[in-house]
Amino acid sequence: MSNQSNELGMRHCGVIGNPIAHSLSPQIHQQFADQLNLNLDYQRFLLNSDTLKPFIKRFFAEGGIGLNVTLPFKQAVLPLVDHLSRAASLCQSVNTLWRDNNGQIHGDSTDGAGLIMDLERLNYTIRGKSVLVIGAGGAAMAVVQGLLRQGAKVTMHNRTAAKIDDIQQQTKSIGKVKRFANNTDEKFDGIICGLSEFNQELLSPSLKHLCEQAFVYDLNYGERATSTLSYFKQNGVERLSDGYGMLVGQAACSFKIWHHELPDINSVLNNHPAK
Repeated sequence: MSNQSNELGMRHCGVIGNPIAHSLSPQIHQQFADQLNLNLDYQRFLLNSDTLKPFIKRFFAEGGIGLNVTLPFKQAVLPLVDHLSRAASLCQSVNTLWRDNNGQIHGDSTDGAGLIMDLERLNYTIRGKSVLVIGAGGAAMAVVQGLLRQGAKVTMHNRTAAKIDDIQQQTKSIGKVKRFANNTDEKFDGIICGLSEFNQELLSPSLKHLCEQAFVYDLNYGERATSTLSYFKQNGVERLSDGYGMLVGQAACSFKIWHHELPDINSVLNNHPAK
């Protein structure tokens, strides 16, 4: 990227990961930029553990505005960040990087905020409601802290109980997270599924604990969400959504950090390339 292009108003951003060719972030951010008439150059960058640090330093030194971070670098970038947001500190995970005027690199996690934005769009009410989070993988911490901040009552179900224990400890300053028990009388207003792949053994115990108008939201999107959403649909759940809206929502939150304007996510969601 050259100083000449920066002088002409080109804003350089990108996403780093490995693999990265599948990322929909360039299309999403370009649609946001088009809405707001911004001159944006947003690229995918394939990195490895050796190139991560020098790339980030060079990117910002050459005038880059911001970077999204995807697997496997969401934790690996933590030592490279001068200031972590509270959300990123709680999650110990970063998906958004930028540099301030003093040359300090900031890191944030917008995954939780992106989820909340999409749940609101779908009219899936969570404040004061009981929500069951199934799975305690990479995005679970961001999801749980986002739900707790919005006043949801959160229960978790996962194959490995120790992972739930970790999340309970990390989020206790925000709110209480309960562990799912099959003999509970509690009814859930919604399920957020964070499993990397369909797992009927983990999903099926929840069926008898769902309220009549409960929603199911799978953090996966497109074909990766099909099996889980089909399973719940076959068992009578009508309010179903994949996680493409969360992807767009977290991108919108990153976009606002970098460009100081919040784009409209609906026009992007109406043109769903993941389907």
